Amino acid sequence: MYKIQIKNVLLAEDDEEDVLLFETVLSELNQEVKVDVASDGNELMKILNQVATLPEMIFLDLNMPHKNGFECLREIKSNEKWNSIKIVILSTSSQPQQIETAYKGGADLYLAKPVSYTHFKNMMEKCLSLNWEDLKQTVF
Repeated sequence: MYKIQIKNVLLAEDDEEDVLLFETVLSELNQEVKVDVASDGNELMKILNQVATLPEMIFLDLNMPHKNGFECLREIKSNEKWNSIKIVILSTSSQPQQIETAYKGGADLYLAKPVSYTHFKNMMEKCLSLNWEDLKQTVF
């Protein structure tokens, strides 16, 4: 088991089932991690502009309505107030071109959404503990 270091995250995800999965996994990890949820890119940017305490990490889906994940990534990384927030792309796509574009845009980590609940839970535990070495090598 890893020691969770991240305590405040923002999940940008438009799929309600994926949001529920994310929250369930965090609950099962028995960690007190505060999670705010944005259902689209515009809402994500609005939350970032309004919160008193910035999240330590943003889990960012690429395919969202109104403003996609790449647009949000560019906006976040170009803003001096936000550019130190760790950005984890959490996407159904594992296409090399999208992965490369995300890293070039400033993403700290790119994770393909796994089909297995156990893999997702393991991946989230490693991600929140900042134990990323094998995560960067593996797409679940």
